[in-house]
Amino acid sequence: MNPHILRQFICLNLLGLSLMSTGNATESVILYGDDNYAPYSYVEDGHFKGMYIDILTAAAKKLAPEYAVELRPIPWKRGLADLEIGNSFALFPPGLKLERNYIQPYSVVLYRETVVLFCNDKIMQTPRKAFPEDFIGLTVGVNAGFLLSDRLMQAAKQGMVKLDPAKGNETNIEKLALKRIDCYASDRAAALYSVKHLPPNFNRGEIILKEAVELSGEDTYIAYSAKNNPVYKSDFVAKMNTVLASMKKSGETTRIENAYLR
Repeated sequence: MNPHILRQFICLNLLGLSLMSTGNATESVILYGDDNYAPYSYVEDGHFKGMYIDILTAAAKKLAPEYAVELRPIPWKRGLADLEIGNSFALFPPGLKLERNYIQPYSVVLYRETVVLFCNDKIMQTPRKAFPEDFIGLTVGVNAGFLLSDRLMQAAKQGMVKLDPAKGNETNIEKLALKRIDCYASDRAAALYSVKHLPPNFNRGEIILKEAVELSGEDTYIAYSAKNNPVYKSDFVAKMNTVLASMKKSGETTRIENAYLR
């Protein structure tokens, strides 16, 4: 064979192998998540854990080997800042905020977080379904420093209910069990998770969380940075959305959620 033709043949074959290798390469994708948001995403004993971690880990397995997805914890404010300037590709689990124009796009809904009122058994002897009409004059425990439902804050401002702040879920759950407060306003999953993980020496009394009414809810998402646009972005977003929708339809997502709620 002519040496010139042979060199062309070898070069073409090497090029073909290179293209095949590139086409089959695994893309590494990092999704950052809130590192202090139990039971949704949090670090414990050096491990990134939580409901969202379990859901996204299951989704990541379905995207392999095309995508190797890594979930990394990050302080929430820093996570939002990195997303805004394009230092990171994606962050979970923000709600949809129109003022965050640095997010483009949002994923399909990851989960719906809800704020509910849990009331003690004495209070629940009277049917209470409408808020605030059925709760006038009651004392509602809240976690100090946390923003809750606008409906609750408005009712408190009008003097219809009294808010009693305390530090953390455990304190409020104990106060509810001992009937020092009538009701406790909390994220549903956070309260149920806290009851399951009370320390052994906790004064449990009669800790039965009786849900009275839902105050508010907010859908959560994976948020992608508008300024971080790798070539695989649209493909990854579409495939992750498809996987998350499929998991929800099959009941896989619900089974993961129930492990934290029951």
